[in-house]
Amino acid sequence: MVISISAICIVTIFLAICVGFVYNIVKYLKRLNYIKHFTLYISVLEYHMDKAYDMIHKDKILAYSLEAFRIPDKEYENISHDYVRLVRKYIGPTLLSEFVQLYGDEDSFLFILLDYFSRRYEEDEIRKTAMDNLTQEE
Repeated sequence: MVISISAICIVTIFLAICVGFVYNIVKYLKRLNYIKHFTLYISVLEYHMDKAYDMIHKDKILAYSLEAFRIPDKEYENISHDYVRLVRKYIGPTLLSEFVQLYGDEDSFLFILLDYFSRRYEEDEIRKTAMDNLTQEE
């Protein structure tokens, strides 16, 4: 049995088209799954972000909060990067990959983490109370 080169080319092209079609279907179903289970993904992420913030707050921010001092910019940058590293460590490589895909790319995901950290820092009740006490004493 002799198979011609043109027949092999046609089969190869057909298989490539089928693989591409299946790949697009899998990609679509994965995106649909992200949308369908978005609240579950976010609750898992928020749990780990809260846990990481609590640890960073206790270890690195609390002293500044009690004294009602704002963290110096360079120190704030270091602390925020420590926070991102801790969240990444908590969620692990598998969930990290899932969240990066959910948000589109790693930069967008890191932006979400840093935004959450900034918001939590600005809403710090201990710092607000200490600042209020300082302004009332004056």
